[in-house]
Amino acid sequence: MKHHLETLGLQEGASQEQIKIAYNRLSKDLNPANNENQEFFTEEYAKVQDAYKALSSSSILKNSETSFKPLVDTKPDSSTSDTSGSYTVTISKEKIEELKNKSLDNNKNVNTKPGMFRAAFSFEGRIRRMEHGLSIIIWYFYIIIMNGIAITTGAPVLNLILLIPGLWFLWAQSAKRCHDLGNSGWYQLIPFYALWMLFSEGKIGYNEYGANPKGINNIS
Repeated sequence: MKHHLETLGLQEGASQEQIKIAYNRLSKDLNPANNENQEFFTEEYAKVQDAYKALSSSSILKNSETSFKPLVDTKPDSSTSDTSGSYTVTISKEKIEELKNKSLDNNKNVNTKPGMFRAAFSFEGRIRRMEHGLSIIIWYFYIIIMNGIAITTGAPVLNLILLIPGLWFLWAQSAKRCHDLGNSGWYQLIPFYALWMLFSEGKIGYNEYGANPKGINNIS
């Protein structure tokens, strides 16, 4: 539970009231809707929700009278006459700077265009139209070379064996192109779907298969 408390800017021994106040404050400050829907804030917001959910279901919230050492600044709430010890929680300057620096680093990378053929034999992720088109060209050249080897050596069995990595490469690249269109890799088996893969624009931003291969991930 310690890491959940640290996510909320608290340490062990925090009371139920202090946890709720920290949660409400961080939920507001890290809400993606208040931060241009940046991916960084979406992830931080989700961490806060998960932390509060975990703490809410634990026995730690029964410990409402124990002392704590906050990692965020706290001050008495002057807007209420209740003297029982109500607190307003604000994020410390250090925490704000840390979030800003992470956000800036994230913005530098969010629209970075990744290189092609980084994991050519992997079925995970997405690739753009150009990489898929080049993959088909590479495949045809590979076929020509393999047929030449088979004719020269007179060993068709060797040709079949050497075709296996080429087929794996083509299927993997085609599967990732299907992912870029928001579909399963099995869609490449649909007749004439290859034409759609060659000419259709991929989905902008993130989808269930990963980031946009052109680096267009920041949707305003």
